[in-house]
Amino acid sequence: MGGLFSSLRTLRAAVKIIFEQKAVYDSVLTRLNASPGLPLPNPTTAFWLLPESPNLKKIQSPTLPTTADIVIIGSGITSTAILRELYRLNPSLRITLLEARGVCTGATGRNGGHIKEGPYEEYPRLKKIYGADAAARILRFRLRHLEELKEVAREEGTACIAASEIREVLGTDVFFDEETLQHGMERFQEWKRELPDMGREWDVMDKETAKTKLHLPTAIGAIVGPAGALWPYRLCTSILSRLITQHSGNLSIESYTPVEHISYDASTEQYTVTTSRGNITTPTVIHATNAWVSHLVPGLRSKVFPFQGQMSAQEAPEGVPGMGDQYSWSFIHKAGFDYLTQRPTTSITNEDGTATLSAGEMMYGGGWASTGNNGMDVIGCPDDTSLNYLAASHLSGLLPFVFGSGVDENGVRSYDGVKVKYMWTGVLGFSADVLPWVGKIPASITKRGQPKTKGEGVGKGEWCAVGFSGEGMVNCWGCATALARMVLGEEVVKANVNVKGINGRDRETRVRALKGEEEVKTWRDMKLEEWFPAEFVISEKRVAKADPTDLVEFLIDI
Repeated sequence: MGGLFSSLRTLRAAVKIIFEQKAVYDSVLTRLNASPGLPLPNPTTAFWLLPESPNLKKIQSPTLPTTADIVIIGSGITSTAILRELYRLNPSLRITLLEARGVCTGATGRNGGHIKEGPYEEYPRLKKIYGADAAARILRFRLRHLEELKEVAREEGTACIAASEIREVLGTDVFFDEETLQHGMERFQEWKRELPDMGREWDVMDKETAKTKLHLPTAIGAIVGPAGALWPYRLCTSILSRLITQHSGNLSIESYTPVEHISYDASTEQYTVTTSRGNITTPTVIHATNAWVSHLVPGLRSKVFPFQGQMSAQEAPEGVPGMGDQYSWSFIHKAGFDYLTQRPTTSITNEDGTATLSAGEMMYGGGWASTGNNGMDVIGCPDDTSLNYLAASHLSGLLPFVFGSGVDENGVRSYDGVKVKYMWTGVLGFSADVLPWVGKIPASITKRGQPKTKGEGVGKGEWCAVGFSGEGMVNCWGCATALARMVLGEEVVKANVNVKGINGRDRETRVRALKGEEEVKTWRDMKLEEWFPAEFVISEKRVAKADPTDLVEFLIDI
């Protein structure tokens, strides 16, 4: 009889767990299907935003423009790239950019500062869903961002390079247990075997090298390759400041001007964009609001949705040298991962004329898998006004352990804490199929009418570039550049292969030229069909197919 009662208790416990998990899952789906609303006032203070750009802080026209050729909603890196490309191709455009809060104070001003893609981790999944050629093209697009963003900063000038702190580093995916390392190595070998040209600059770092070069005594190995680090807010505000000066008669940037509603008048083929400060009429609206897009585009609810992430700025642990000019780190755990860049080392001149080197802040984020219900509680959360205490605990305590800071006393390791200077949250825009959504939005998705006639030089209708799934620095700039060119009339060939004249380039896997090689063409020098993944283009069919349960399954797997 005792065995029977024991079995019943076990069964009851199992049933309880199942129902609890179902309740968690149902709660997530409810949030995904709801409107994210507008960005909340009084968000947490991000280190990147201190101080805000003097040229853009609380920028507003005395009177809101009543008409525009194009209205762009959102002011992060995506909008910055859209504006830059639009004005490169057509300097006469009248554009109004609307932002609910401060310029570039959303996810772009709150992220980790990485230009980094994990191609080996993504390749098997992408190949399974889209095929090997499409997977290669998507990864090449993402990896190419490092070169393209470096070139953007170079074109903007030395002041932009200095302000943005943009630099190339060795990106390191660091492992701390054999099972996770083995899983990563299997995928890495598959990717390197099938795309050797793409992976030729990537390698494996053994335990001893990780210990000595990365100062990670408990690491058992790492996968390493080219990556970048930067101050995203300052890159964008440097570019926006130039654009607002150079195009002062045509460009209007309106901060603290949330868009409350959009309506369409078929008789005039014009949209009315209703804001807190008045209305603007325009034939062309571009949504660059990422996590908040479904507030104004209801057909994208459960397709693009918010996800709360957490970041911190910390002093380097005691004894850890400044390595921000050399490396960036991802700490790969059995569940989830963390990401770390370090600001460049600075030199301080002392009173006696000598110089003291000061290690830059550790810009450390992650802790997602440590949050409530194994990370499920932050999915669908559009709140960046408060911290998640579980993520805060994780981020506040990990660095001294992985870097081995501290002293030995009688054989007992004592870990010195680090000073957390700032900690903040940000809202990422996740995509149900884990790919960005780029292009002209069908009327069935906006739930509004759409112009039937084409514009002269500028495509009428509503457009978007959203849903970067936490990988904005290797998606946003290319998606935005492509969207600007779509708005101005260039088309994307939706057939992924067998397009006359581009088969060879379509399968090109080099990301950049090495010494003695022919240069790899930049996006500016190629047609969209040659470099932009057609899988990113928004369509009714893709929207109907995208299932948020697939994303939840993907997140549980990482």
